[in-house]
Amino acid sequence: MPRAARHQGQAIAKPAFGRAAQILYQFGAMGTLQNHYGFDPRTPRHDAWSEMPSSKATVSLDKVLTVFLLIGVFSVSWHIVRPGNLNFTISDAAFLMVVLGLVGTARLNLAPFAGLSAAWLFSLILMLSSLFVSTLVNGEITRWLIVALQYSFAYLLLPMMFASFGHRTLQRCVVFYVLGVTFSQAVGNIANIFFDYADTAPYLGNNFITGMGRLGAFSGNANNNSAMAGFALVLLFYVVDRRLMNPLLSVICALLLLWGLLSSASFGGFVICLSASALVMLVRWPHRAVVAFLAILAIGAAYMSSGLPLPAPFEQRVLGALSGGGLEEAGTFTGRMELAEEAWRMAGDTLVVGLGTDGFRVVSMHQAPVHVFPLLLLTEAGLLGLIGFIALLGLMWFRGLSGISDNPQRGIICIGVLLIFSLFTLTVPHMYARLWLAPIFLALLSCLQKEPIQARSRSSREIEKKRGADVPKSDQLGIFQ
Repeated sequence: MPRAARHQGQAIAKPAFGRAAQILYQFGAMGTLQNHYGFDPRTPRHDAWSEMPSSKATVSLDKVLTVFLLIGVFSVSWHIVRPGNLNFTISDAAFLMVVLGLVGTARLNLAPFAGLSAAWLFSLILMLSSLFVSTLVNGEITRWLIVALQYSFAYLLLPMMFASFGHRTLQRCVVFYVLGVTFSQAVGNIANIFFDYADTAPYLGNNFITGMGRLGAFSGNANNNSAMAGFALVLLFYVVDRRLMNPLLSVICALLLLWGLLSSASFGGFVICLSASALVMLVRWPHRAVVAFLAILAIGAAYMSSGLPLPAPFEQRVLGALSGGGLEEAGTFTGRMELAEEAWRMAGDTLVVGLGTDGFRVVSMHQAPVHVFPLLLLTEAGLLGLIGFIALLGLMWFRGLSGISDNPQRGIICIGVLLIFSLFTLTVPHMYARLWLAPIFLALLSCLQKEPIQARSRSSREIEKKRGADVPKSDQLGIFQ
């Protein structure tokens, strides 16, 4: 064979072989050799797709997709910003644009959790296929199709999308998530001062401000709003730790998030979110945490003794229960316990084949879904469906706990977020809304990811050595300094 023809054949074969190796690597054939399970095998990277050949068109597309990503993250907790009752928000639209852009350029990360990605996919398929069989026997298949698309978007496309970006972009996403939830609390609390339920319900729905004055804000539900404030508080600890935000802005965000948590007037949300935040503080700053707790108690006691107002629903529902009035004072929906008992009685007959999608709502005497997600899956999808979700939850906890063994200070952020998510599964029905999953995947894919080492010149290192500085200010990754 002539030399020119040989070289031409090698030139064609090398890209084809390289592409095949890359596909095998993404699907875990080589990714299982990673030391940190769940870590993107293509990292570390300075930013999104830095290993790709640069061009003006590529850079422009990267910027456009990053903008849509940040818009989606900023508004992911705004569940009321959607057309009618369709479960497709402005955040979902922004995320869909990002996913389409990644798919169109063959950059979607198909293995977001590396060695654990196959187990994650299998668990999701197990849950949805069990629900499909149950719906095929007892329910309406079109309803299953809608629910399956919602779950696939939340549990599959969302982590793939986040894992396709670099560490700096994910850190910006964490900051924008905190700012988005804070903005929701600020707008909601200001509206709660000047308006009431009758004023806001025609325009923002029945749960932006409830009839008794509880704050649902843009999440559209007071209980869910307390969870969003809790997620943002825990992630704010990471933002402060990595110096991603101006200290003054961090304090303002913390105050608005705490006031939003109080205004939600959810007894369960208040206890869960403060417990998760306290756990993170104790592990992250063990010596300062005690001083911080004492300072918070002193400020809270001084505020209450001064006669300054607290949100009236919080005083009625939460303070009444904490002061010894019992859960009745917390305003807990007594029918929820009856729903749970009813679902538990049905569970014996739905172990193999469940009632199908939305089947419990149809047969229940209350005509409502049980507000305990594992019980809802057990009755509608059967035992295999419940096992599939428990496997998904277990994989998230395994990833978080393995991160603690590597870096306890950042791994505890994931544990705090997972603690809120896991406990709230006992208070809500289906959890396929993206507002539940986005903070989980942001924590797992950013807080536990190894940060790229930034190269510095020899002269700057010599100056640092003379000054005795451990971390130069120029290397601090500030986003809002």
